[in-house]
Amino acid sequence: ECRLDNMDFRSKSSLVVSPGWRGIFRRKEDRQDDEPETDEGTAIFAEGDTVPVSGFGLAQKKTVPRPLYTEATLLAAMETCGREIADEQAREAVKELGIGTPATRAAIITTLFKRDYIARSGKSILPTEKGLHIYDAVKDMLVADVSLTGSWEKTLLQIERHTLGPDTFMASITDYTRKATREILNLSLPAVAARTFTCPKCKTGHIIVREKSARCDNKGCGLTVYRRFLNKELTDQHLEQLFSSGSTRLIKGFKGKKGVAFDASVTFDAGFTLTLSFPKNGNGRKRK
Repeated sequence: ECRLDNMDFRSKSSLVVSPGWRGIFRRKEDRQDDEPETDEGTAIFAEGDTVPVSGFGLAQKKTVPRPLYTEATLLAAMETCGREIADEQAREAVKELGIGTPATRAAIITTLFKRDYIARSGKSILPTEKGLHIYDAVKDMLVADVSLTGSWEKTLLQIERHTLGPDTFMASITDYTRKATREILNLSLPAVAARTFTCPKCKTGHIIVREKSARCDNKGCGLTVYRRFLNKELTDQHLEQLFSSGSTRLIKGFKGKKGVAFDASVTFDAGFTLTLSFPKNGNGRKRK
């Protein structure tokens, strides 16, 4: 590090300790055009040295947002989310914890899909309107404070080292539970505009969407659609597509009797029973 005109500058260099494969190939084939022929190694400076400035340049770059999560990257982020905590001590305490366990993380993501908090967009995952409402409501609450886990881990470590009594920790947990419960009970969520669908079968009733099914409120109609269809769980988005247009978009990951995966849309047949519709191939015919 050095200081120039009241500004701090930091430089880094590397030294080849063991050349490895470079010692065999001597790096002629993979050396870049602007790369020097020899590796200069690490520069050695002593405090108080004055060094000349050989040149400078001003780089113009733009910041870019982080890429959208996929299911794979979200699982990885859940495993290492403790590293994002600002407080250094709390971060150190939970850096290897993350959200959930290897056995539960995939199930947590599945639950978010089922509750319509997140949705797929290609390979990426996007928050839904409902999910954003939940986030805005709880992001500043105790139940959403990731660093709290870090403080608990630090406290448990103190108990393990006999520098803090367990009664003190239990009292803090009781106090936390009271405060968190009070926050949740006082929570006021804005109503998400729910779409109502006219029953496509009787044309007079309205579809009521429930946790495990959607059915017409006209008792004389009886149209019922269960969310579980084959090996897939129909989301609110799927049901909206089905009741508004008669068919969902392409759903990936169905499995046949022999375990072979395939993609298809869920649609109504003439008797308003759920069936599958397959995408067309290059000849304009539907694949089977």
